[in-house]
Amino acid sequence: MKEVVHIVNNQLVGIYTESETLTCERPTILFLNSGLLPHIGPYRLYVNLARKFAKMGYNCFRFDLSGIGDSEKHKDSRLYQLQHQSDITDVLDFLQNERGDKQFIVMGICTGADNAHQTMARDDRVIGAVSIDGYTYPTKRYYFNYLMPKLFSVSSWVTLIKLAIKKRKAAVQSERRDSPDRIDMSWNNPPKDQVEREYQEFVNKNKSLLAVFTASWPYNYKNQLADVFPSLSFGANLQTAYLEDAEHIFPLAEDRANLTETIINWLNDRFE
Repeated sequence: MKEVVHIVNNQLVGIYTESETLTCERPTILFLNSGLLPHIGPYRLYVNLARKFAKMGYNCFRFDLSGIGDSEKHKDSRLYQLQHQSDITDVLDFLQNERGDKQFIVMGICTGADNAHQTMARDDRVIGAVSIDGYTYPTKRYYFNYLMPKLFSVSSWVTLIKLAIKKRKAAVQSERRDSPDRIDMSWNNPPKDQVEREYQEFVNKNKSLLAVFTASWPYNYKNQLADVFPSLSFGANLQTAYLEDAEHIFPLAEDRANLTETIINWLNDRFE
């Protein structure tokens, strides 16, 4: 297996894992940072996935966005979200011009899922995305599943009261101090109607989305995402997986194996 270091725009550092197939016509898979974790991914998840996918015939590129891992910071005053979207476009352009890659799948966890969704929404070279703990919205069934066990638990009520008191004290006593160099990697869901329009565009353009959720996220049954948008007919363009025993960054080898199998099945189904 051949892995090559590339530095895009003398700034963005990444590892290109070449397909073991001599002629690769499958989309190239891009791995996006999860928060401030570098391009190896949590518990070397991205390394292992890239090498496994290369054996299946996919070129892969895992890289660090500006200001993360091995990549240099931008020297401008744009919001980091805009900087990172620009970084991803630069990487897509580089891989197309220098490696001849024409179509892409973007993949990420949490903020990486956010960036993956945004990239697929604005760049038609991206024909698929793997979103791990990305956008989701509560449904009636979600609230039922979440609240029913807690209503009859004394410890849940005690915990709720303690959290309310703690939050109130923090609001009164604390003052937020922002550093100009601070990178805030938190994000909120966009408006639901905006995401619905983007999903409709994905379907219209036959783009594919695998949405994976863990027990760490506000998601508690497999079809929750489809239930959020009942007017959309996703067909095969959306597949969801609920790994109810997995934690957000997959510290357990068993959960990483289940995630890997889920993604491989999706790739085989949509891109073989």
